[in-house]
Amino acid sequence: MGSKKIQSALVFLIWAWLTCLSSSLLGHEMESFPSEKEAVELFRKWTEKHKKVYRQPEEEERRNENFKRNLKYIYEKNDYWKRRSQNGHKLGLNRFADMSNEEFRKVYSSKIDNKRRRNVIPSRSLRGKLGSVDAPLSLDWRTKGVVTGVKDQGNCGSCWSFSATGAMEGINAIVTGDLISLSEQELVDCDTTDSGCDGGNMDDAFEWVINNGGIDSESDYPYTGLDGTCNTTKEKRKVVTIDGYEDVGESDADLLCATVQQPISVAIDGSAWDFQLYTGGIYDGDCSHDPNDLDHGVLIVGYGSEGGEDYWIVKNSWGTNWGMGGYIFIKRNTNLEYGVCAINAMASYPTKESSAPSPFSPPSPPSPPRPPPPSPSPAQCGDFFYCASDETCCCILEFPNFCLIYGCCEYGNAICCSDTEYCCPSDYQICDVEQGLCVKKQGDYLGVAAKKRKLAKPKLPWTKIEETEKRNHTLQWKRNPFAAAMR
Repeated sequence: MGSKKIQSALVFLIWAWLTCLSSSLLGHEMESFPSEKEAVELFRKWTEKHKKVYRQPEEEERRNENFKRNLKYIYEKNDYWKRRSQNGHKLGLNRFADMSNEEFRKVYSSKIDNKRRRNVIPSRSLRGKLGSVDAPLSLDWRTKGVVTGVKDQGNCGSCWSFSATGAMEGINAIVTGDLISLSEQELVDCDTTDSGCDGGNMDDAFEWVINNGGIDSESDYPYTGLDGTCNTTKEKRKVVTIDGYEDVGESDADLLCATVQQPISVAIDGSAWDFQLYTGGIYDGDCSHDPNDLDHGVLIVGYGSEGGEDYWIVKNSWGTNWGMGGYIFIKRNTNLEYGVCAINAMASYPTKESSAPSPFSPPSPPSPPRPPPPSPSPAQCGDFFYCASDETCCCILEFPNFCLIYGCCEYGNAICCSDTEYCCPSDYQICDVEQGLCVKKQGDYLGVAAKKRKLAKPKLPWTKIEETEKRNHTLQWKRNPFAAAMR
Protein backbone atom coordinates (compact mmCIF):
# COMPACT_ATOMS: atom_id res chain seq x y z
CA MET A 1 0.00 0.00 0.00
CA GLY A 2 2.84 2.39 0.90
CA SER A 3 4.69 1.77 -2.37
CA LYS A 4 1.47 2.44 -4.28
CA LYS A 5 1.15 5.86 -2.63
CA ILE A 6 4.79 6.66 -3.35
CA GLN A 7 4.32 5.67 -7.00
CA SER A 8 1.20 7.83 -7.20
CA ALA A 9 2.93 10.86 -5.67
CA LEU A 10 5.95 10.46 -7.94
CA VAL A 11 3.79 10.15 -11.04
CA PHE A 12 1.81 13.31 -10.35
CA LEU A 13 4.86 15.34 -9.36
CA ILE A 14 6.48 14.52 -12.70
CA TRP A 15 3.22 15.13 -14.57
CA ALA A 16 2.75 18.53 -12.85
CA TRP A 17 6.30 19.58 -13.71
CA LEU A 18 5.85 18.66 -17.36
CA THR A 19 2.50 20.46 -17.50
CA CYS A 20 3.90 23.65 -15.94
CA LEU A 21 6.82 23.62 -18.38
CA SER A 22 4.43 23.29 -21.33
CA SER A 23 2.09 26.01 -20.04
CA SER A 24 4.89 28.50 -19.42
CA LEU A 25 6.13 28.12 -22.97
CA LEU A 26 2.70 28.49 -24.57
CA GLY A 27 1.21 31.15 -22.28
CA HIS A 28 -0.64 34.03 -23.94
CA GLU A 29 0.85 36.71 -21.67
CA MET A 30 4.59 37.25 -22.04
CA GLU A 31 6.11 39.26 -19.20
CA SER A 32 9.41 39.39 -21.07
CA PHE A 33 10.40 38.58 -24.61
CA PRO A 34 11.31 34.87 -25.00
CA SER A 35 14.94 33.87 -25.29
CA GLU A 36 16.21 32.26 -28.47
CA LYS A 37 15.90 28.83 -26.87
CA GLU A 38 12.33 29.54 -25.70
CA ALA A 39 11.40 30.84 -29.16
CA VAL A 40 12.65 27.59 -30.74
CA GLU A 41 10.55 25.59 -28.26
CA LEU A 42 7.52 27.80 -28.91
CA PHE A 43 7.84 27.20 -32.65
CA ARG A 44 8.12 23.45 -32.12
CA LYS A 45 5.02 23.36 -29.94
CA TRP A 46 3.15 25.64 -32.32
CA THR A 47 3.86 23.35 -35.28
CA GLU A 48 2.63 20.39 -33.25
CA LYS A 49 -0.56 22.16 -32.21
CA HIS A 50 -1.40 23.25 -35.76
CA LYS A 51 -0.16 20.01 -37.35
CA LYS A 52 2.31 21.80 -39.61
CA VAL A 53 4.68 19.72 -41.73
CA TYR A 54 7.29 21.50 -43.87
CA ARG A 55 8.52 19.56 -46.88
CA GLN A 56 11.99 21.08 -47.11
CA PRO A 57 14.49 22.42 -44.55
CA GLU A 58 14.57 25.73 -46.45
CA GLU A 59 10.82 26.17 -46.05
CA GLU A 60 11.02 25.30 -42.37
CA GLU A 61 13.75 27.88 -41.85
CA ARG A 62 11.70 30.53 -43.67
CA ARG A 63 8.62 29.73 -41.58
CA ASN A 64 10.69 29.85 -38.40
CA GLU A 65 11.97 33.32 -39.33
CA ASN A 66 8.40 34.48 -40.02
CA PHE A 67 7.37 33.02 -36.67
CA LYS A 68 10.10 34.91 -34.80
CA ARG A 69 9.24 38.20 -36.51
CA ASN A 70 5.58 37.69 -35.66
CA LEU A 71 6.50 36.79 -32.07
CA LYS A 72 8.42 40.06 -31.69
CA TYR A 73 5.54 42.03 -33.23
CA ILE A 74 3.01 40.32 -30.92
CA TYR A 75 5.07 41.18 -27.85
CA GLU A 76 5.48 44.83 -28.86
CA LYS A 77 1.84 45.35 -29.89
CA ASN A 78 0.39 43.66 -26.81
CA ASP A 79 2.61 45.77 -24.60
CA TYR A 80 1.41 48.91 -26.42
CA TRP A 81 -2.29 48.08 -26.07
CA LYS A 82 -1.88 46.96 -22.47
CA ARG A 83 -0.64 50.45 -21.60
CA ARG A 84 -3.22 52.23 -23.77
CA SER A 85 -6.54 50.45 -23.08
CA GLN A 86 -7.78 47.65 -20.85
CA ASN A 87 -10.12 46.55 -23.66
CA GLY A 88 -7.52 46.84 -26.41
CA HIS A 89 -7.21 43.92 -28.77
CA LYS A 90 -4.63 41.19 -28.20
CA LEU A 91 -2.41 39.34 -30.62
CA GLY A 92 -1.15 35.80 -30.33
CA LEU A 93 0.33 32.77 -32.04
CA ASN A 94 -2.77 31.79 -34.02
CA ARG A 95 -2.90 29.63 -37.15
CA PHE A 96 -1.18 32.34 -39.26
CA ALA A 97 1.87 32.77 -37.03
CA ASP A 98 4.29 31.24 -39.57
CA MET A 99 3.21 33.54 -42.42
CA SER A 100 4.62 36.93 -43.31
CA ASN A 101 1.99 39.62 -43.68
CA GLU A 102 2.86 39.91 -47.38
CA GLU A 103 2.12 36.21 -47.91
CA PHE A 104 -1.01 36.45 -45.75
CA ARG A 105 -2.36 39.28 -47.92
CA LYS A 106 -1.78 37.30 -51.11
CA VAL A 107 -3.56 34.21 -49.79
CA TYR A 108 -6.41 35.62 -47.69
CA SER A 109 -7.21 39.00 -49.26
CA SER A 110 -9.54 38.97 -52.23
CA LYS A 111 -11.17 41.49 -54.50
CA ILE A 112 -14.41 42.88 -53.04
CA ASP A 113 -16.05 44.87 -55.83
CA ASN A 114 -17.16 48.08 -54.16
CA LYS A 115 -19.27 49.36 -57.06
CA ARG A 116 -22.01 51.79 -56.06
CA ARG A 117 -24.67 49.52 -54.65
CA ARG A 118 -27.62 49.62 -56.98
CA ASN A 119 -30.36 49.17 -54.32
CA VAL A 120 -29.54 52.16 -52.10
CA ILE A 121 -32.50 54.45 -52.82
CA PRO A 122 -34.51 56.46 -50.28
CA SER A 123 -37.64 54.29 -50.54
CA ARG A 124 -35.74 51.06 -49.86
CA SER A 125 -32.86 52.03 -47.59
CA LEU A 126 -33.02 52.23 -43.80
CA ARG A 127 -32.24 55.94 -43.58
CA GLY A 128 -35.82 57.04 -42.92
CA LYS A 129 -36.63 54.29 -40.41
CA LEU A 130 -34.15 54.97 -37.60
CA GLY A 131 -36.74 56.46 -35.27
CA SER A 132 -38.88 53.32 -35.37
CA VAL A 133 -36.14 50.94 -34.28
CA ASP A 134 -35.94 50.19 -30.57
CA ALA A 135 -32.48 48.65 -30.24
CA PRO A 136 -31.53 46.75 -27.08
CA LEU A 137 -28.24 47.56 -25.35
CA SER A 138 -26.70 44.37 -26.72
CA LEU A 139 -27.70 41.63 -29.14
CA ASP A 140 -26.11 38.31 -30.08
CA TRP A 141 -27.86 36.38 -32.84
CA ARG A 142 -25.80 33.29 -31.97
CA THR A 143 -27.85 32.87 -28.80
CA LYS A 144 -31.08 32.89 -30.83
CA GLY A 145 -30.12 29.85 -32.90
CA VAL A 146 -29.78 31.59 -36.28
CA VAL A 147 -25.99 31.40 -36.82
CA THR A 148 -24.19 28.28 -38.05
CA GLY A 149 -20.77 27.22 -36.77
CA VAL A 150 -17.57 28.94 -37.91
CA LYS A 151 -16.40 27.71 -41.31
CA ASP A 152 -13.01 27.79 -43.04
CA GLN A 153 -12.54 29.14 -46.57
CA GLY A 154 -9.03 27.66 -46.81
CA ASN A 155 -6.65 29.12 -49.40
CA CYS A 156 -9.51 30.27 -51.62
CA GLY A 157 -10.56 33.93 -51.79
CA SER A 158 -14.22 33.01 -51.36
CA CYS A 159 -14.90 35.08 -48.23
CA TRP A 160 -17.74 36.85 -50.07
CA SER A 161 -19.62 33.54 -50.43
CA PHE A 162 -19.31 32.78 -46.69
CA SER A 163 -20.57 36.25 -45.80
CA ALA A 164 -23.54 35.82 -48.17
CA THR A 165 -24.49 32.32 -46.99
CA GLY A 166 -24.22 33.44 -43.36
CA ALA A 167 -26.71 36.23 -43.97
CA MET A 168 -29.08 33.90 -45.85
CA GLU A 169 -28.79 31.22 -43.16
CA GLY A 170 -29.72 33.86 -40.59
CA ILE A 171 -32.83 35.29 -42.25
CA ASN A 172 -34.06 31.82 -43.19
CA ALA A 173 -33.73 30.63 -39.57
CA ILE A 174 -35.51 33.75 -38.29
CA VAL A 175 -38.40 33.27 -40.72
CA THR A 176 -38.78 29.48 -40.71
CA GLY A 177 -37.16 28.34 -37.47
CA ASP A 178 -34.82 26.03 -39.41
CA LEU A 179 -31.07 26.70 -39.32
CA ILE A 180 -29.61 25.16 -42.49
CA SER A 181 -25.95 25.46 -43.47
CA LEU A 182 -25.84 26.63 -47.09
CA SER A 183 -23.41 25.85 -49.90
CA GLU A 184 -20.58 28.30 -50.47
CA GLN A 185 -19.21 25.97 -53.12
CA GLU A 186 -22.35 26.36 -55.23
CA LEU A 187 -21.77 30.12 -55.28
CA VAL A 188 -18.07 29.65 -56.10
CA ASP A 189 -18.86 27.24 -58.96
CA CYS A 190 -22.14 28.56 -60.37
CA ASP A 191 -22.30 32.32 -59.73
CA THR A 192 -20.49 33.54 -62.85
CA THR A 193 -21.03 37.23 -62.01
CA ASP A 194 -18.53 36.76 -59.20
CA SER A 195 -15.02 35.36 -59.54
CA GLY A 196 -14.98 32.30 -57.27
CA CYS A 197 -11.68 32.01 -55.43
CA ASP A 198 -10.55 35.34 -56.89
CA GLY A 199 -13.20 37.39 -55.11
CA GLY A 200 -16.78 38.53 -55.39
CA ASN A 201 -19.59 40.65 -54.02
CA MET A 202 -22.28 39.66 -51.53
CA ASP A 203 -25.04 41.58 -53.36
CA ASP A 204 -24.20 39.70 -56.56
CA ALA A 205 -24.42 36.43 -54.61
CA PHE A 206 -27.89 37.38 -53.31
CA GLU A 207 -28.90 38.31 -56.87
CA TRP A 208 -27.71 34.94 -58.16
CA VAL A 209 -29.69 33.03 -55.52
CA ILE A 210 -32.84 35.03 -56.37
CA ASN A 211 -32.44 34.37 -60.12
CA ASN A 212 -31.68 30.69 -59.50
CA GLY A 213 -34.78 30.31 -57.35
CA GLY A 214 -32.78 29.24 -54.28
CA ILE A 215 -29.56 27.64 -53.07
CA ASP A 216 -28.53 24.13 -52.06
CA SER A 217 -27.31 22.99 -48.64
CA GLU A 218 -23.66 22.61 -47.66
CA SER A 219 -24.20 18.93 -46.89
CA ASP A 220 -25.44 18.23 -50.44
CA TYR A 221 -22.99 20.55 -52.24
CA PRO A 222 -19.95 20.52 -49.91
CA TYR A 223 -17.08 22.99 -49.89
CA THR A 224 -13.81 22.10 -51.64
CA GLY A 225 -11.93 25.40 -51.48
CA LEU A 226 -11.22 25.29 -55.23
CA ASP A 227 -12.79 26.80 -58.31
CA GLY A 228 -14.88 24.07 -59.87
CA THR A 229 -17.43 23.35 -62.57
CA CYS A 230 -21.01 24.07 -61.62
CA ASN A 231 -22.94 20.91 -60.69
CA THR A 232 -26.13 21.66 -62.60
CA THR A 233 -28.01 18.81 -60.94
CA LYS A 234 -27.39 20.18 -57.47
CA GLU A 235 -27.89 23.73 -58.73
CA LYS A 236 -31.56 22.79 -59.25
CA ARG A 237 -31.98 21.83 -55.58
CA LYS A 238 -33.43 24.85 -53.80
CA VAL A 239 -33.19 24.15 -50.07
CA VAL A 240 -33.47 27.84 -49.07
CA THR A 241 -34.90 30.79 -50.98
CA ILE A 242 -34.78 34.56 -50.51
CA ASP A 243 -37.05 37.22 -51.97
CA GLY A 244 -34.66 40.14 -52.34
CA TYR A 245 -31.89 42.10 -50.65
CA GLU A 246 -31.33 45.58 -49.23
CA ASP A 247 -28.28 47.77 -48.82
CA VAL A 248 -27.57 49.63 -45.60
CA GLY A 249 -26.58 53.27 -45.11
CA GLU A 250 -22.98 54.02 -44.19
CA SER A 251 -23.42 55.24 -40.61
CA ASP A 252 -23.11 53.34 -37.33
CA ALA A 253 -26.80 54.06 -36.68
CA ASP A 254 -27.90 52.60 -40.03
CA LEU A 255 -25.85 49.46 -39.42
CA LEU A 256 -27.19 49.11 -35.88
CA CYS A 257 -30.79 49.28 -37.08
CA ALA A 258 -30.07 46.62 -39.70
CA THR A 259 -28.34 44.31 -37.20
CA VAL A 260 -31.34 44.52 -34.88
CA GLN A 261 -33.34 42.80 -37.62
CA GLN A 262 -30.92 40.01 -38.65
CA PRO A 263 -27.23 39.10 -39.28
CA ILE A 264 -25.66 41.45 -41.84
CA SER A 265 -23.11 40.92 -44.63
CA VAL A 266 -20.29 43.48 -44.52
CA ALA A 267 -16.95 44.05 -46.23
CA ILE A 268 -13.82 45.21 -44.40
CA ASP A 269 -10.10 45.63 -44.82
CA GLY A 270 -8.80 42.42 -43.25
CA SER A 271 -5.20 42.56 -44.43
CA ALA A 272 -3.44 44.34 -41.54
CA TRP A 273 -0.66 42.57 -39.65
CA ASP A 274 -2.45 42.95 -36.31
CA PHE A 275 -5.67 41.64 -37.89
CA GLN A 276 -3.78 38.56 -39.13
CA LEU A 277 -2.57 37.74 -35.59
CA TYR A 278 -5.70 38.85 -33.67
CA THR A 279 -6.70 36.61 -30.74
CA GLY A 280 -9.08 38.72 -28.63
CA GLY A 281 -10.31 42.07 -27.33
CA ILE A 282 -11.99 44.97 -29.15
CA TYR A 283 -10.17 45.57 -32.42
CA ASP A 284 -9.25 49.14 -33.33
CA GLY A 285 -5.99 48.46 -35.07
CA ASP A 286 -3.97 49.17 -38.19
CA CYS A 287 -6.54 48.24 -40.84
CA SER A 288 -7.49 50.79 -43.50
CA HIS A 289 -10.72 52.76 -42.95
CA ASP A 290 -10.93 53.65 -46.66
CA PRO A 291 -13.88 51.99 -48.48
CA ASN A 292 -11.65 51.62 -51.54
CA ASP A 293 -9.47 49.14 -49.62
CA LEU A 294 -12.17 46.55 -48.87
CA ASP A 295 -10.74 43.06 -49.36
CA HIS A 296 -12.64 40.69 -47.06
CA GLY A 297 -16.30 39.70 -46.59
CA VAL A 298 -17.54 38.82 -43.08
CA LEU A 299 -20.82 38.67 -41.14
CA ILE A 300 -22.04 40.89 -38.29
CA VAL A 301 -24.01 38.69 -35.85
CA GLY A 302 -24.58 41.18 -33.03
CA TYR A 303 -23.13 43.96 -30.96
CA GLY A 304 -22.26 44.82 -27.36
CA SER A 305 -20.23 47.02 -25.04
CA GLU A 306 -17.39 46.47 -22.59
CA GLY A 307 -15.71 48.98 -20.33
CA GLY A 308 -17.41 51.89 -22.07
CA GLU A 309 -16.37 50.76 -25.57
CA ASP A 310 -18.92 49.54 -28.13
CA TYR A 311 -18.20 46.75 -30.58
CA TRP A 312 -19.64 44.64 -33.38
CA ILE A 313 -19.61 40.83 -33.03
CA VAL A 314 -18.19 39.64 -36.35
CA LYS A 315 -18.08 36.07 -37.67
CA ASN A 316 -15.09 35.30 -39.89
CA SER A 317 -14.42 32.37 -42.24
CA TRP A 318 -10.86 31.47 -41.21
CA GLY A 319 -11.72 28.56 -38.94
CA THR A 320 -11.81 28.44 -35.15
CA ASN A 321 -8.01 28.73 -34.72
CA TRP A 322 -8.16 32.43 -35.54
CA GLY A 323 -9.53 35.17 -33.28
CA MET A 324 -11.94 34.19 -30.52
CA GLY A 325 -13.04 30.82 -31.85
CA GLY A 326 -13.38 32.35 -35.32
CA TYR A 327 -14.95 35.65 -34.18
CA ILE A 328 -13.65 39.19 -33.71
CA PHE A 329 -15.00 42.23 -31.84
CA ILE A 330 -14.60 45.34 -34.05
CA LYS A 331 -15.00 48.73 -32.40
CA ARG A 332 -18.15 50.69 -33.31
CA ASN A 333 -19.47 54.19 -32.66
CA THR A 334 -16.26 55.93 -33.65
CA ASN A 335 -15.70 59.27 -35.34
CA LEU A 336 -14.59 57.50 -38.53
CA GLU A 337 -16.80 58.18 -41.55
CA TYR A 338 -17.02 54.52 -42.57
CA GLY A 339 -16.18 52.89 -39.23
CA VAL A 340 -13.17 50.82 -38.21
CA CYS A 341 -11.81 48.85 -41.18
CA ALA A 342 -14.55 50.62 -43.26
CA ILE A 343 -17.07 48.12 -41.86
CA ASN A 344 -20.00 50.50 -42.54
CA ALA A 345 -19.17 51.07 -46.21
CA MET A 346 -20.75 48.06 -47.91
CA ALA A 347 -23.33 46.41 -45.64
CA SER A 348 -26.32 44.51 -47.02
CA TYR A 349 -28.78 41.78 -46.11
CA PRO A 350 -31.17 39.37 -47.86
CA THR A 351 -34.94 39.61 -47.35
CA LYS A 352 -37.51 36.86 -46.96
CA GLU A 353 -41.24 37.50 -46.59
CA SER A 354 -42.98 36.04 -43.58
CA SER A 355 -45.59 36.65 -40.93
CA ALA A 356 -43.03 35.60 -38.34
CA PRO A 357 -42.91 37.48 -35.02
CA SER A 358 -40.40 40.23 -34.25
CA PRO A 359 -36.72 39.22 -34.54
CA PHE A 360 -36.35 39.85 -30.80
CA SER A 361 -38.42 36.74 -30.25
CA PRO A 362 -37.80 34.52 -33.28
CA PRO A 363 -39.86 31.37 -33.73
CA SER A 364 -39.14 28.66 -31.22
CA PRO A 365 -36.73 26.14 -32.69
CA PRO A 366 -38.09 22.68 -33.46
CA SER A 367 -38.03 20.06 -30.73
CA PRO A 368 -34.44 19.01 -30.16
CA PRO A 369 -33.44 15.59 -31.44
CA ARG A 370 -32.86 12.77 -29.05
CA PRO A 371 -29.58 13.15 -27.23
CA PRO A 372 -26.71 11.21 -28.77
CA PRO A 373 -25.51 8.08 -27.05
CA PRO A 374 -22.90 8.66 -24.36
CA SER A 375 -19.32 9.07 -25.50
CA PRO A 376 -17.14 5.95 -25.35
CA SER A 377 -15.18 5.49 -22.15
CA PRO A 378 -11.60 6.76 -22.18
CA ALA A 379 -8.71 4.36 -22.57
CA GLN A 380 -7.10 3.65 -19.19
CA CYS A 381 -3.31 3.88 -19.07
CA GLY A 382 -2.08 2.11 -15.98
CA ASP A 383 -3.49 3.25 -12.65
CA PHE A 384 -3.00 6.99 -12.97
CA PHE A 385 -3.56 8.17 -16.55
CA TYR A 386 -6.03 7.95 -19.40
CA CYS A 387 -6.28 8.79 -23.09
CA ALA A 388 -9.27 9.47 -25.33
CA SER A 389 -11.25 6.42 -26.40
CA ASP A 390 -9.85 6.50 -29.96
CA GLU A 391 -6.22 6.85 -28.85
CA THR A 392 -3.56 4.37 -27.74
CA CYS A 393 -1.56 4.46 -24.51
CA CYS A 394 2.22 4.47 -25.01
CA CYS A 395 4.75 4.70 -22.21
CA ILE A 396 6.92 7.85 -22.22
CA LEU A 397 8.97 7.39 -19.03
CA GLU A 398 9.59 3.86 -17.79
CA PHE A 399 11.03 2.61 -14.51
CA PRO A 400 11.93 -1.06 -14.26
CA ASN A 401 8.66 -3.00 -14.52
CA PHE A 402 6.61 0.18 -14.12
CA CYS A 403 5.59 3.03 -16.45
CA LEU A 404 5.87 6.35 -14.61
CA ILE A 405 4.43 8.58 -17.37
CA TYR A 406 2.10 7.60 -20.20
CA GLY A 407 1.56 9.36 -23.50
CA CYS A 408 -1.37 9.21 -25.91
CA CYS A 409 -0.99 8.28 -29.56
CA GLU A 410 -3.57 9.89 -31.84
CA TYR A 411 -3.90 6.63 -33.76
CA GLY A 412 -6.28 4.00 -32.37
CA ASN A 413 -4.83 0.52 -31.73
CA ALA A 414 -1.44 2.00 -32.58
CA ILE A 415 2.09 0.64 -32.70
CA CYS A 416 4.31 2.41 -30.14
CA CYS A 417 7.65 2.83 -31.90
CA SER A 418 10.42 1.43 -29.65
CA ASP A 419 12.96 3.83 -28.14
CA THR A 420 11.29 6.88 -29.71
CA GLU A 421 8.42 9.22 -28.89
CA TYR A 422 6.57 8.32 -32.08
CA CYS A 423 3.76 5.90 -32.90
CA CYS A 424 2.14 4.47 -36.03
CA PRO A 425 -1.33 3.15 -36.95
CA SER A 426 -1.82 -0.60 -36.90
CA ASP A 427 -2.15 -0.82 -40.69
CA TYR A 428 1.22 0.95 -41.19
CA GLN A 429 3.32 -1.03 -38.71
CA ILE A 430 6.86 -0.09 -39.80
CA CYS A 431 8.22 2.96 -37.96
CA ASP A 432 10.52 4.92 -40.30
CA VAL A 433 11.11 7.68 -37.76
CA GLU A 434 14.05 9.27 -39.58
CA GLN A 435 11.70 10.03 -42.44
CA GLY A 436 8.81 10.90 -40.14
CA LEU A 437 6.70 8.16 -41.72
CA CYS A 438 4.86 4.95 -40.98
CA VAL A 439 4.97 2.48 -43.87
CA LYS A 440 3.43 -0.92 -44.55
CA LYS A 441 6.67 -2.68 -45.44
CA GLN A 442 10.38 -1.94 -45.51
CA GLY A 443 11.44 0.04 -48.57
CA ASP A 444 8.08 1.76 -49.13
CA TYR A 445 8.27 5.42 -50.12
CA LEU A 446 4.64 6.25 -49.39
CA GLY A 447 3.12 6.16 -45.94
CA VAL A 448 1.34 8.16 -43.26
CA ALA A 449 2.87 10.60 -40.81
CA ALA A 450 4.41 9.18 -37.64
CA LYS A 451 2.77 10.90 -34.67
CA LYS A 452 4.46 12.18 -31.52
CA ARG A 453 2.88 10.94 -28.33
CA LYS A 454 1.29 13.69 -26.26
CA LEU A 455 1.15 13.67 -22.49
CA ALA A 456 -1.72 11.55 -21.15
CA LYS A 457 -4.33 13.07 -18.84
CA PRO A 458 -4.04 12.37 -15.10
CA LYS A 459 -6.88 10.26 -13.75
CA LEU A 460 -8.26 12.73 -11.20
CA PRO A 461 -11.90 13.14 -10.17
CA TRP A 462 -12.02 16.78 -11.29
CA THR A 463 -10.40 16.15 -14.67
CA LYS A 464 -12.71 16.88 -17.59
CA ILE A 465 -12.68 14.10 -20.18
CA GLU A 466 -12.45 15.72 -23.58
CA GLU A 467 -14.53 14.68 -26.56
CA THR A 468 -12.68 12.98 -29.37
CA GLU A 469 -12.66 13.93 -33.01
CA LYS A 470 -12.32 11.75 -36.08
CA ARG A 471 -8.89 11.56 -37.63
CA ASN A 472 -7.90 10.48 -41.09
CA HIS A 473 -4.62 9.05 -42.32
CA THR A 474 -3.10 11.34 -44.94
CA LEU A 475 -0.57 9.67 -47.22
CA GLN A 476 2.80 11.42 -47.52
CA TRP A 477 6.03 10.84 -49.42
CA LYS A 478 9.37 10.41 -47.75
CA ARG A 479 11.03 13.71 -47.00
CA ASN A 480 14.15 15.21 -45.47
CA PRO A 481 14.89 13.80 -42.01
CA PHE A 482 15.58 17.31 -40.65
CA ALA A 483 11.95 18.24 -41.31
CA ALA A 484 10.78 15.06 -39.64
CA ALA A 485 12.73 15.86 -36.51
CA MET A 486 10.89 19.16 -36.08
CA ARG A 487 7.38 17.65 -36.05
